[in-house]
Amino acid sequence: MNGGFSQWHNLIAIKFSIKLVAYGNSFNMRTLQAILLCISLTCTYASQSQTPCEWFDWDGSGFIGANTWVYVLGQYDTAGEMDVDSSGWVNVRDLLEFLPFYGTACYDGSDWYEETTGHIEGLILTEWEVHETELTGLLANIPAGSITYRLYAELSHEGDHVLAVYGDDEAPLNISSDGTFYGFGGDFGTVVVDDYNSNFTAMFPANAFSTMLSCGEVPEVYAPNSMTGYVSHWLAPLHELNANGDIVLADSTGGAWFSNGSQMQLQQDGLVFLGQFTIVDGSTLEGTLNLLAKTETDGGEGIETLEGTTFSSDNIDVLGCTDADATNFDPSATYMYGMCLYPGDYDEDGMITVSDLLALLSFFGCESCPEQDLTGDGAVTVQDILVWLGLFG
Repeated sequence: MNGGFSQWHNLIAIKFSIKLVAYGNSFNMRTLQAILLCISLTCTYASQSQTPCEWFDWDGSGFIGANTWVYVLGQYDTAGEMDVDSSGWVNVRDLLEFLPFYGTACYDGSDWYEETTGHIEGLILTEWEVHETELTGLLANIPAGSITYRLYAELSHEGDHVLAVYGDDEAPLNISSDGTFYGFGGDFGTVVVDDYNSNFTAMFPANAFSTMLSCGEVPEVYAPNSMTGYVSHWLAPLHELNANGDIVLADSTGGAWFSNGSQMQLQQDGLVFLGQFTIVDGSTLEGTLNLLAKTETDGGEGIETLEGTTFSSDNIDVLGCTDADATNFDPSATYMYGMCLYPGDYDEDGMITVSDLLALLSFFGCESCPEQDLTGDGAVTVQDILVWLGLFG
């Protein structure tokens, strides 16, 4: 990496905040407040170093944090100072260089992360819901016959997490359908999961199936300190790229949705939620994505990119319990996801322990308790307790 810093003028921050107003809610309010705060500061740079901290710790605080976001986002899509790859323009590739270091402290010997391979194993696409009846929405309904898909990244290590999904002219991102994406973008729709507001769902059930993008945060699961932002070329704002059922990031500046909160391992059973896509007036979904992940290594942490990975509704996975011995075995499941439940595991924690015995004893004598009637003789008796003891441990 080559480059040095001379000065970043407050005019850039002003320009960027104006862009936010002109092109929609691209970032959360905390990011906007940080940008406005920088307008009142004197932001200067005087570094010739090659290390990450001297690239990104512009205020010398010893921490690459929220103030650095002002620096990074303020220069995006400009000929600014944060041109890490010396392309002449601050583009998505420069953002990808920064993201792995967000939230880190500087120390002597700080260096770039080593690149890993094989941690990003691919993409998993599932049919989350096939809508058999029409659902009422705040601005529009979801008609019967629509399909909601969910897309995940499959990671190999528990400590791996996705930092960004991106695209540019070097590695285009394209998500397309024969229909349109329900509830995505525009003046009132969602773009990233942070835009989703569950308060509307009780009255407008279609709201829960809005199309949205994520880097791990699931809309129905609260994840404190997790935030998802996005950037794109000002001539092609990401939230407007759905008019014909297509989301495309393929220009020289590029774009991304990315994690700009605490870097957490937001995964379950090796999967990281990347987005929900509800297709109206159509049924197919396919695409090509590029991923940036922070990876877990024997020596600490690394980074990994995977470009050109594809998915298609012609190749659907079914998430569920794949163990035929489990009570919740799903013969259609192709990917082990969630918890398998077994006879005698009454608290459903995946283990057969004393707490399960106490639960069984509470049903002693019951004549209509099939889960506790392990012998199938119509009643919970001593024989069932003996069978349970054979399962214990």
